[in-house]
Amino acid sequence: MRTLLACSLLSLALGAPARGEPEPLRVLAAASLSEVVEALAKGFEGAPVAASFGASSELARQIADGAPADVVLSASPEWIDFLREAGALDGEPVVIARGELVCVAPRGSPLAAAGARDPRALLASLAEGDLVAIADAGVPAGEYARSALRQLGLLEAYGPRLVGRKDVRAVLLGVEQGEFQAGFVYATDARLAPLERLFVFAAASHPPIEYHAAALRGSAQPAEARRFLAYLRGETARALLSSAGFALP
Repeated sequence: MRTLLACSLLSLALGAPARGEPEPLRVLAAASLSEVVEALAKGFEGAPVAASFGASSELARQIADGAPADVVLSASPEWIDFLREAGALDGEPVVIARGELVCVAPRGSPLAAAGARDPRALLASLAEGDLVAIADAGVPAGEYARSALRQLGLLEAYGPRLVGRKDVRAVLLGVEQGEFQAGFVYATDARLAPLERLFVFAAASHPPIEYHAAALRGSAQPAEARRFLAYLRGETARALLSSAGFALP
């Protein structure tokens, strides 16, 4: 029942074309791509794009359960592999961007003044009861952060401090509103809010952060889906991604 409801809600979110209007290309994208995908949609010289955003993990599960979609943009190759194993992909995915993982705190946070410039220093600087926001287990941003903390031998020590949120944008909002003393988000998300950027996680401490795009089997517009993938690899899309702070493949 929950899966059927999620698929129904996703269908409503993507919308249906009015009579006489062209069928939209249904694009499901990681929440961290929200603004740049909206900009990309305006520049696509093809079918109108109807985009919906969420955690890559949740979007992949919805697609595997039959949610209508033509293209998926995921923040993790693991969820692309999940869709491949589910037989949901039409052709091979492409890497369109890369990113960094950072720690942010509310503007004027004492953590910045305390010199919390790496994960170990942050942990030492947290006061009793201070909490750190992290995307839920399975959500790429959360998995990258947990991998980094585990590699540094700090995941267990951080455990009582970590509070999960549904996706990276929920983490960002919680920190911005002062609900949390710090949070782990992508560097591109940190640009969108007036926050202190405490540190960048070393790239070697977690798997590479890569954004993969793929056309989906069962697409109502397979030719347009492939055109959109080609567009994502073109100079216009690359310029938009770069200006939003993403690294290019």
